[in-house]
Amino acid sequence: MSLTTQSLSNKVQKLATLVGNTPIRKLWLTPNRFVYMKEEGKNPAGSIKDRPALNMLLHAILNGEVTQGTVIAESTSGNTGIGLAWVCHELGLEYHNYSPSSLSGQKRDILADFGAHLFFSDGGTDDATKMLKAKIENDPDFYFWASQFTNDNNWRAHLENTAPEVLRQVPQAEEVWVAFGSGGTSTGFAHALKNTNVKLQVVQNTVVRERRVEGMRNLAWISKPPIADLDAIGQENMYSTDPDALIDLAERIYQYNDGFIVGPTTAAVITQAERSTAKALVVISADNGSRYLDWANQVTGTAAQPIHTDELLELPV
Repeated sequence: MSLTTQSLSNKVQKLATLVGNTPIRKLWLTPNRFVYMKEEGKNPAGSIKDRPALNMLLHAILNGEVTQGTVIAESTSGNTGIGLAWVCHELGLEYHNYSPSSLSGQKRDILADFGAHLFFSDGGTDDATKMLKAKIENDPDFYFWASQFTNDNNWRAHLENTAPEVLRQVPQAEEVWVAFGSGGTSTGFAHALKNTNVKLQVVQNTVVRERRVEGMRNLAWISKPPIADLDAIGQENMYSTDPDALIDLAERIYQYNDGFIVGPTTAAVITQAERSTAKALVVISADNGSRYLDWANQVTGTAAQPIHTDELLELPV
């Protein structure tokens, strides 16, 4: 390992001490019922995607695929790009982000604040990926492509870190509910929970693509992401969200949790999770609603005033 690679490796391993060990919150759905929610929005760049972003780059550096002069690229609808942009900013690496043109203005601003170079496609994430692939075909040595949909270090971040944290924090958990995007979170948890008594439940996007929630995917309108292990997940454990229920649910949570705003992805997961009869279930919250200004304004502008004080659970020592 060269001195430059060793220096990058040391830097990225120091960053690893800042990611993860996110808190668990009791999230009240009604005055008499709560779920445990893991607040991944507490990660440094604001989402669960900080974990795979860091892990993908760490292993690329250790393998010699990324050096100080490497330009990093990814096709993403937002949070993975933000995670990668943050890591690259901290490591002094250049980052190029390929996204659909529908990417929200707030996410564009966050990416730009981390120094990301932004490229947009007219279609969805698949089209952004085609755009990135065309660039790589023309100049194969220009980028290191993180490739979250094919990179096993995406799902391994959750197998090795996120899932063990949840099992430690909520040892009585019966179910864990996650969102389906790249397939990383669901696959990582599927392997981690395989020999436990905890059941994995996965919520996809809406079946109607035109009404989709940003950052989520549905197998009804996309091909299976290569890293998604559907055999381990179990397609019988996959549900589609109801987009009509999201705002009403977020308003209710805002009211009963002292003004806490869940993000659209978390609301989508909870639309299905709250139907469960499990006594102890954990919802993995990808990020917080405060990073979506239009969403937050809609929730706080129409919701009743908060009437319940939320409760944070301390991590075990």
